[in-house]
Amino acid sequence: MEREPVNPILKGIGASSGVAIGRAYLVDRSRVKVVYQYLLDESQIEPERERFKEAVAKADGQLHQIILEIPEEIKDHAGIIDSHRLILKDRMIYDQTLEAIQKEQINAEWALKKAVEKAQEIFSRIKDEYIRNRVKDVMDVSERILRNLTGTEVEKLSDIQGQVIVVAHDLSPADTTQMRLDNVLGFVTDMGGKTSHTAIIAQSLEIPAVVGLERITQEVNSGDLIIIDGNDGQVVLNPDPETLEYFQQKKRKYGEYRTEMAKYSHLPAETLDGCRIKTRANIEFLEEIATVLANGAEGIGLFRTEFLYLSQKELPTEQTLFENFKKVAQIMAPHPVTIRTLDIGGDKFASHLDLADEMNPALGLRAIRFCLKEVDIFKRQLRAILRASSYGNLKILFPMISDVDEVFQAKTILNEVKEELQKENVPFEARIPIGIMIEIPSAVAMADLLAREVDFFSIGTNDLIQYALAIDRVNEHVAHMYQPLHPAILRLIQQTIEAGHRAGIPVAMCGEMAGEPLYIPILLGFGLDELSMNPMSVPRVKRIIRMTSYKESKAFLEKIFTLNTTEEVNTYVHKEMVQWFSDSFKADGSMLY
Repeated sequence: MEREPVNPILKGIGASSGVAIGRAYLVDRSRVKVVYQYLLDESQIEPERERFKEAVAKADGQLHQIILEIPEEIKDHAGIIDSHRLILKDRMIYDQTLEAIQKEQINAEWALKKAVEKAQEIFSRIKDEYIRNRVKDVMDVSERILRNLTGTEVEKLSDIQGQVIVVAHDLSPADTTQMRLDNVLGFVTDMGGKTSHTAIIAQSLEIPAVVGLERITQEVNSGDLIIIDGNDGQVVLNPDPETLEYFQQKKRKYGEYRTEMAKYSHLPAETLDGCRIKTRANIEFLEEIATVLANGAEGIGLFRTEFLYLSQKELPTEQTLFENFKKVAQIMAPHPVTIRTLDIGGDKFASHLDLADEMNPALGLRAIRFCLKEVDIFKRQLRAILRASSYGNLKILFPMISDVDEVFQAKTILNEVKEELQKENVPFEARIPIGIMIEIPSAVAMADLLAREVDFFSIGTNDLIQYALAIDRVNEHVAHMYQPLHPAILRLIQQTIEAGHRAGIPVAMCGEMAGEPLYIPILLGFGLDELSMNPMSVPRVKRIIRMTSYKESKAFLEKIFTLNTTEEVNTYVHKEMVQWFSDSFKADGSMLY
């Protein structure tokens, strides 16, 4: 029988899966201390502004050099460092720092600190976790400028010798790209989140990582023996022999699990009785495509385009958008790429867009509503998608559709763009498929009518659950009521799929539900045509599908529809899945890895 570890375990956020055991290497990435200083007279203002500009220029040169030195195996991540170079000149940081030096007659370090604090406050009000966490990129960039202003030198991680586990207060994507896989077994940090760029790079490098430990740099000395478990977000310091043996076993088992999963990456997602379902990936960055291909996703079911707008000082040009869409289309061809048109507004903002504050942004001017109001921005994106469509297999997905009229308006604008391109003799795929996100209860109620107007549906469960149950899932007081297996949600999904299939169009799911192994037999029972998820989830979802029959899944779903409450459904699903897949789930229904 397996023994539980006895050493105290520090809990953080598992940012990248895997278990690493090695000696700690403490890296000083503590924040630069900023001292307030009042400029004595106006003659000092301009030199101080110039000092700040020089520090920014130096930071730009440093990031450019890092891009040149990125190892070939992670060259795809150069775009993330490029995005940091853009932040250097973002109005929110660059202009506001210069303005504060001018108006308040304060030193550049303090002015920059004020600009960053204001950015942090703005980002803290954003409900979307992914967008909210982008403030980490702003802080990484500002820290680099501060180091240049104060003349603080930092150690390059590429200089580390021997095999170690890096321990740091925080790491930037630039730090992560400098790690050498033969030297760095993994890393742990005080700061950070699961959706940070640093975490994304660690996942693609398959370096185990635990972040958000708060005080790990104060608990560890260089040379300490340290265990990090990126699957469960655990860290153990100086383990006793029994604990060490426990995690060595866990490391071996995880290695066996990865080997087992790798077998499924490139197999079709087909049930035991021959039912085939497409498994595709959700992405935000082109840098994720390598992970998509490595995990065997059959295309991209959801390409979120917001980052192209949020990472730039100005609105992206049609050419910039086109180059991005063309690249993803070419790399993924012949597999399809579904590009969701801009889902901005509400709680997602860009500093260059003049968006008014709203009392209730989740229900406000966002997504398709924003695009139908800002037609020029919408048309620019549609032109870029259509131009790129001749380089691969692209589809267009309109978000947050609430009625048929919005589809009519979006299609009218799309047709206008097509006519413009035809007049300009620009090639594009005239029959590019058009789909809509089903993520509002009114869209479900109208699904039979909407299905007549589009080529496919994609169910966005994250918002559908939020809107159907009137639950703000980032509100700590009600977040526990966000329940994917609520009987009402299951009925809304069923209604959507039946309406789509009656009209002869395929129905996909691209919300978080689609990548949760616990729900796979339910989703199979519904008869969904496509599941789109985090790329890393594809192999284990395929494995569950290949170990299940469609007939059993149908019976499983029928039983669930006889249950009355969310608790009854959850209890039944957890119990059955733990018995059904005892090698995949723990007793509480969570995944073993």
